Amino acid sequence: MNTATQDLPSLESPRRVHPTVRLDYGLRVGGHGFFAAAAISVLQLRPMPVGILVLICSVALLWPHLAYLVASRARDSKAAEQRNLLVDSFLMGVFTLLTGLDLWIGVVAFTAVNAANLSIGGLRLGVMGAGCFAFGVLVAGLSTGFNVLPVPMFAHAMTALAVITYTAAFGLASHFQTRHAIGAKREVHARNLVIEQQKAHLEQAREIAERAREQAEAANLTKSTFLANMSHELRTPLNAVIGYTEMLEEDFADREALSSSLVDLGHIKGAARHLLQMINDVLDLSKIEAGKIELHIESFQLAELLDQVVSTTQPLLAVNRNKLEVHCAPELGSMQSDLTKLRQVLINLVSNAAKFTSDGRISITATGEADTRGRPILAFEVRDTGIGMTSSQLDRLFQPFVQADAETTRKYGGTGLGLAISRRLCRLLGGDVTATSALAEGSLFRAVVLMKMPVVESTDAD
Repeated sequence: MNTATQDLPSLESPRRVHPTVRLDYGLRVGGHGFFAAAAISVLQLRPMPVGILVLICSVALLWPHLAYLVASRARDSKAAEQRNLLVDSFLMGVFTLLTGLDLWIGVVAFTAVNAANLSIGGLRLGVMGAGCFAFGVLVAGLSTGFNVLPVPMFAHAMTALAVITYTAAFGLASHFQTRHAIGAKREVHARNLVIEQQKAHLEQAREIAERAREQAEAANLTKSTFLANMSHELRTPLNAVIGYTEMLEEDFADREALSSSLVDLGHIKGAARHLLQMINDVLDLSKIEAGKIELHIESFQLAELLDQVVSTTQPLLAVNRNKLEVHCAPELGSMQSDLTKLRQVLINLVSNAAKFTSDGRISITATGEADTRGRPILAFEVRDTGIGMTSSQLDRLFQPFVQADAETTRKYGGTGLGLAISRRLCRLLGGDVTATSALAEGSLFRAVVLMKMPVVESTDAD
């Protein structure tokens, strides 16, 4: 099977030609032309073979263009131009001999080409150029038998014109390069000023953002401190409402005629309890953020903790007809932690599972492990067969006041604080809470705490 191939365009960047290549091109065209004319004017004093005339004219007319072509296409254009200058030095030596080794012409030719050598290649190229100049004189002398002819005035005039032209061209080129360098320097300076101004603006914006962040943190801390200090004032009225409602329920329980009032009282009590739970969640989170929460470390049996969790969450499990299973490793006995805070974490996790699971199974599994530092830890895994979550919902799961999505909030209600509080409490207890889930397949929440928390009077939240 025949296949056609097509060359792909080169992705290499174009070669950069050194500035001296273009500068020397113009000087080389004028210089070789003038010196060739001077040499021909001297050779007119005697019969001159046509071949020598053609050779001199060919070199003067073709060499500058050939040198530019070679240097501009070379990978290292500066090195190629240095080699071209050595060829120029050799040709100037040949022209010097052909013009009669005149001191004026020789000095001008040598000075012109050696100035270019020194400016581009330094002393090393200058010495090499002087050797090539002498070699050119020697080769031309051996070819002509060192038959030196007198130098006519025309040759001197052409040499003087060559000096004037070369000097003017070199000076103008240097002038324009200097102006270009000054312009580039000014442009760089202007850009540096713009960059400095932008940097100053960014620094000012950063300072403003930093002050705004500090103010926001201070305001949030003030809010949390206020709510933490207001816990008694907020809870007391609601507890009174619930207490008086229960008292009225007891009074109306024996009066059948007031059964409708008894139902209304039940609604009042249920709403009050719901509001009290929401306030408790907000106050707990505020206490943690304000650093005012206290840990009460004590020793207790793990079985006792799990029994309390089961009995407390049983009514919630019955609402959606869920079954609860508890698995505890037999070697686990007592632990040292904050019983109230740990019970709150487990009740939050089980209640959350019960809310999002219907006619399903929820399990609590307790196992002993060791963390990365070798400390004994206790891991509680609460698994359910509920609605599950997507990866994007998991990313927002532990943010305060945020539930999985708006639809979940409308359907299931809640403040979105239970998991946020559970995670922060677990971190206070030396561990963390993580979650994995798959949509429509259920979720797994893993709460880890230290088995032996150090006994302190109180600790502040981070």
